Amino acid sequence: MKTKNILICVSGLTPQIVTETFFCLAVKEKTPIDEIYILTTKRGKDVILGIDKAPHTPKSPLKKELKKLCDKYKLKMPTFENNDTHIITAKEESIELSDVRTDKHNILFPNKTCEYIKNISSRNNTTLFCSISGGRKTMSVHLAFALTLFGRENDKLLHVLTSEENEFKGFYPQNKNEAKQLELSEIPYIRLRSVLGDEINNLKSYYDFVDRTQKQLKALTDKTKIILKADTKEVKFGLNSVQLEPQEFAIYFKLLEMKQEGKEKHFIGYLADINFANIVYSFMRERYPYYYFDEKKKKAWWKKGFGQEAIRSKRSKINKCLMPLFDDEVTANQFLISSEREYGNTRYFIRTDKDKIRLSYE
Repeated sequence: MKTKNILICVSGLTPQIVTETFFCLAVKEKTPIDEIYILTTKRGKDVILGIDKAPHTPKSPLKKELKKLCDKYKLKMPTFENNDTHIITAKEESIELSDVRTDKHNILFPNKTCEYIKNISSRNNTTLFCSISGGRKTMSVHLAFALTLFGRENDKLLHVLTSEENEFKGFYPQNKNEAKQLELSEIPYIRLRSVLGDEINNLKSYYDFVDRTQKQLKALTDKTKIILKADTKEVKFGLNSVQLEPQEFAIYFKLLEMKQEGKEKHFIGYLADINFANIVYSFMRERYPYYYFDEKKKKAWWKKGFGQEAIRSKRSKINKCLMPLFDDEVTANQFLISSEREYGNTRYFIRTDKDKIRLSYE
């Protein structure tokens, strides 16, 4: 399937920035653009439509100028309509945000920007070209931040520059000299999408994104190790410690041990089967001789395996017992037993790096 190139711009009172960025990509760099979307305010939308009453704003609709540009340079017209799908404004209930000036506005606009970039970056076979040249500086910051959170490997952050004498005179260069004055810069940015994981898709507001990102980075950079002591069944993290029941401790211990050996994820079928049950059984027989095993029981778990329902129950109990070790949910998620669905099956794993695990066999 062909990859679609999508241009996303922030725009205020100078929508020329949209056509200038499009020109740089489509004409100068020969990168075809299939769709265009603009993040703006209510007044910015009026300027894009050419109906703003101020004398210094353009009176020609952006879509009309975009069509003229494509005709002049023989380019395919990208999908761009004068509707709420392509011209995105932040709203409070049904009232569109008129400008980005107050603290209240600086919540609404970033909320909308993060929500929009999260959704559009979930589309497969697309590359985002995000231009931060237009709008107020805070609007550009919010778009750059949203791309940092949700940007994928091929998504780009752009800034277009022109000389002062050419700035905003027209919607796009009319000759080679004007085209030469127009430059497009790609801005390197840190991509946090893979670091933050799937949990971020459940967040709603800008401040939720900021808070979760900060906690996730703190958890990833924290050098504190989780320590398991086989002799006492004790689990320690920092100054906190809990003690697990022998069987739950053995299961968690073995999962961390396999993590250190490079065995990252395990299908529930494997954990429920007799082979894993025998690993847990051998560990418990060696470490906890006081634990009672009724060897006459024909259907004992160490003879037939735990079964999937029991494994789900054990995982839930282990995680519940471990929670008091951690100050916040993000840190806890690094060390709890996590799950993911794959091809109709469930795999269990522990997220943390193996260098944050210390197993004491004494």
